[in-house]
Order: sequence, then C-alpha cells, then structure tokens
Amino acid sequence: MAKILLIDDEDDLRAFVAIALNYHGHEVTQARSGRVITDPPKGGVAASEFDLIITDIVMPDSEGLETIIAARKAHPASKIIAISGGNRGGTGVDYLRQARLLGADATLGKPFSTADLFRTVEQALHAA
Repeated sequence: MAKILLIDDEDDLRAFVAIALNYHGHEVTQARSGRVITDPPKGGVAASEFDLIITDIVMPDSEGLETIIAARKAHPASKIIAISGGNRGGTGVDYLRQARLLGADATLGKPFSTADLFRTVEQALHAA
C-alpha cells in the first residue's frame, strides 16, 4: 500500500481515480490544485508525506508542471506521475514530454484505463 497524493481539477476523474486506487489498496489524498504542493504555508502538504504524487498538467489554478518542479525541489526522491489530455487548445505543446523533462517518473495520457493506471502506478513506485 502506498500513500498517494492525487491532484486534478476535474472532480469526476479525480473521484474515479481515487476510488480505483483505494480499491487497489492505496491510501489516496485528493486535491483540486497543485497549490497544495506549491504553496504549503497556506494549508498545503509536504511532498515527503507521500510515496507517489499523481498530478494533472493543465489546471486553472496551478499548473502541473509547477507542481512537479516544487515537489522535486522540496523532496527530490518523490515519485511523480503526470497525467494530461495532451495538446489542449491546439498549442502544439507536448505537456507529457515536458513533464518528463522536469522530473516526472512516468506519464499517462487521458483518457486511460484502470489497467493502464495500475501498471503506471506500480512502475513509478518501483522505479529506481
């Protein structure tokens, strides 16, 4: 069982992923914004409290890329999975590639299956 911080602004997706991970034996803390990591003095949490951080990339309040940078800075050993629907708004930006370059251990494109989710979580948790 791992302690997982799940950050996504989409309530339905976040709830679905949390239920699936809880069912799979993990303890999940949910957040709607990456500010939970990037702004700890205002009620946030420390990256070191979790075995794994799963963060969406495109969020209105705090971008996932900022969250990855903050988590890496605060706790370099954090395991991180970045999730994204990809190229929103036709910008041509590959968010998942950027997340990898900034230190995400794994990425997962939306939509994804529970099998893909479980496999990616296990790979990230056991990455050296």
